[in-house]
Amino acid sequence: YTQDMRCSDNIFKQLSDKYLKIRNTARYILGNLDGFDPAESVAFADMLPLDKWAVSRLQDLIERVRTAYDNYEFHTATYAIHNFCVVDMSNFYLDIIKDRLYCEPENSVARRAAQTTIYRILSALTRLIAPILSFTAEEIWSYLPHAASDDAKSVFLNEMPKASGLTEDADFMAKWDLIYQTRMEANKVLEEKRNEKLIGKSLEAKVTIAVADDAQYTVLSEAADILAKVLIVSVVSVVKAESGETTYTVERAAGEKCERCWMYLDSVGKNAAHPTLCARCTSVVDQL
Repeated sequence: YTQDMRCSDNIFKQLSDKYLKIRNTARYILGNLDGFDPAESVAFADMLPLDKWAVSRLQDLIERVRTAYDNYEFHTATYAIHNFCVVDMSNFYLDIIKDRLYCEPENSVARRAAQTTIYRILSALTRLIAPILSFTAEEIWSYLPHAASDDAKSVFLNEMPKASGLTEDADFMAKWDLIYQTRMEANKVLEEKRNEKLIGKSLEAKVTIAVADDAQYTVLSEAADILAKVLIVSVVSVVKAESGETTYTVERAAGEKCERCWMYLDSVGKNAAHPTLCARCTSVVDQL
């Protein structure tokens, strides 16, 4: 509305790609909400740190998009939503939680915390896109599980989401900013080793991170137990470097491949009843 609209095949192609990223984000989330009841949502305080990070990022998105709508800056709202789907969701959060969604026990707190998070995200995202992607929002809403406070008939019979105040402090977000950057840097090295045919899937790798900065070493060493999940590798080791920049060393992980979670672990083959499974997957299968 601020200028004449331009159109071309290339512009339509770019818009189509952006639309598909938003639609596919919703499609993936819907596919992993099967059997989820919003009434059984996990409380924010009981979520895993990664889930809390995602919910905090959602609160930031809600505030940005509502402000953009209030100022009639529809391009700003569209950019924020697309960027959230690509950067925060597809490239990071949704990629990491696949292991939890697919491999953890169906009713475990860890899995339900991930489902609670993606439910919160899609419920808010659907209402945020409704003014600009009306038919898509209505389609998503028709398949989305609903809380008791929702009007399931139409997305347009519900309020635009408001920031809930469910967020973490600056130190927490700074920690996860570092973890996010660590994943981006590690992915570059993993891709190099993949091209060299040292590894195929990233789960075939063990990554050693040598960190010179004292503050970063403290953060990453304390997060070593979750870095393997974040990097989607089998093993991560954090060591102190004497000087220089942070470096990443990739080698093939020891142990055998678990046929269920695909991680390479020493615990595979230790259970006679399930010789091809790791200790975690053995425990889960025994519960079935």
